[in-house]
Amino acid sequence: MQRPTHMTSTMRKMVFMIATVGGLAACALDTGDDDAADRKKYRDAGTPVVVDGGGAQTPDASTGGGGGGGGGGSSSGGTVSCYTEGAPNNTCTLPTHCCFFNYSSQHNGSCQSSSCSWGTIDCDGPEDCASGQRCCSTQLRDSNNGIVGYRMACQSNACGSQPLHEELCHPNSASCGSGGSCVTAVGRNNDLPRTLYICR
Repeated sequence: MQRPTHMTSTMRKMVFMIATVGGLAACALDTGDDDAADRKKYRDAGTPVVVDGGGAQTPDASTGGGGGGGGGGSSSGGTVSCYTEGAPNNTCTLPTHCCFFNYSSQHNGSCQSSSCSWGTIDCDGPEDCASGQRCCSTQLRDSNNGIVGYRMACQSNACGSQPLHEELCHPNSASCGSGGSCVTAVGRNNDLPRTLYICR
């Protein structure tokens, strides 16, 4: 007995639709809570971050000039910039660091004393570091060379080459150890929060 051709076509479409929906459902189930755990697991993989321990951090040096400069996110008095879209001038008082996130292009941050899942700001310029050290941003990568986060920390040696590393600074100060100019990260390294400044 032969089936009518319209039934065969309808059955094929039904089987294809069920297979497609089943495949999409399986993919949706796979993207659960493991993402944050994976980022924490691989956060320090890849390029090693050299962070000098030991000596106490020296507080930010005053940049002088009457404390104006609204909106620059520069630090003073032992603070680091912690940009959020609704409050761009937020800061964290060290030793509490700023954790910033990769959920949007804004890279909103919050002050935390615990480990960060994406980006950690322990310094935003050399004045947060001991004498002779630099504040360096390091792009953290996993074993597949995928970006898993960023860490801004003090180190004695040079920061390394871009795009994996950036030296952080503050405008209107002679703080670029590399001899470059201190410029906003916006438009130059958009993976960093927009209140940070880098040497170029």
